[in-house]
Parts: sequence; structure tokens; C-alpha cells
Amino acid sequence: MAAMTPKNVSPLVAAAAALDAELRAYDDLAREARRVSLTNQKGLQHAVHIVQESAGRNDAVQQKVRALVEQIEQARARQVESLQALLEAARAVQARAEQHDDLMRRFAALGESAQSVNSLAAELSAKRQAGAADAEVLHGLEEVEARMGTVASQAASLVALAADQKWPELAEQADAVRQQVLAAKNKLAMARERLATSAPS
Repeated sequence: MAAMTPKNVSPLVAAAAALDAELRAYDDLAREARRVSLTNQKGLQHAVHIVQESAGRNDAVQQKVRALVEQIEQARARQVESLQALLEAARAVQARAEQHDDLMRRFAALGESAQSVNSLAAELSAKRQAGAADAEVLHGLEEVEARMGTVASQAASLVALAADQKWPELAEQADAVRQQVLAAKNKLAMARERLATSAPS
């Protein structure tokens, strides 16, 4: 009676174990055949029995070999399938990493643009405090406002790209920058309008 195979044992391991068990039984027959005495009728009958049993055992061994080879082929097919899945995953990871790197470069460029606008606004504020003419300040405010509009447009494009590529956190960060720049731009526009109203014509 064959030993029961545990449920958690793979078919490949089970097939190898079955072949090993069959080979052990076959080896036992070979050892017994070498030991049997052919000097009497009882020994001769026993030898005939061993030879007859060995024929059946040989068939069983061949059957178990074929079963193991089949499992090996299935294992090879599984390995190829898994390899293909892993290669696809690697390509997907690389593509996503490249997307993320590109977005981060764009985000860094957006930050540099925003910093440039802040510097320009700081320079304009210093000029105004130093007594620059209203006309010069108004012109500077218009320039800063236009630059802020450009930065806001860049941020909006980055929001759309990040959302399209399924990077929600980056989309939220870019949108936060866009909203901050637009809020600053609106304040600047109001300040420009007040200055334009109070400036001498």
C-alpha cells in the first residue's frame, strides 16, 4: 500500500518521492536476488518469484520516471510563466520609476520658477521702499503678476500630468503650489489696482 502524500506537498515533490520509494523497492529486490541460493528447489522458486516481481517493479519504476519527468516539465513551464510575469513587473517598475523621476524634475523646475518669482517680488518691494516711482513699481507688479500666471499654468499642467499618470500625492502637491501662486497673484493684482488708482495720472 502506497504511503499517503501530505496535502501541502507539491506534485513535483510527491512524484520524486514516489519514484524514490519505487527505486528503493527495486533495489531491495536486487539485493535479495544476489543473496538467494540456487542450490535447492526452494531457493530456485524464490529466485523465480523475485524475477517475476522485478518485471512488475521495473514497469512501476518506468511509470514513476515518466510521472516525474511530466512534473519537471510542468515545473519548467511554471518557471517560464513566472519569469515572464517578473520581467513584465520589472518593465512596469522601470516605467513607473522613469515617470516619477520626470515628474520630480518638473516639480523641481516648478519650485525654481516659484522661487524666481519670489525673488523678483522681493526686489520690487525693495525698490518701492527705496522710493521708486509709481510707474516703475506698477510695471514691476505687472511683470511679477505675469510670471505668477506662468508658474500657475506650469503647476496646472503638472497637476494634470501627475493625475493622468496616477501619482495622486504629486498631483496634490502641485495643486497646492498652484493654489498658493494664484492666491498670491490675486493679492498682487489688487495691490496693483490700488496703486494704479492712487498714482497720479
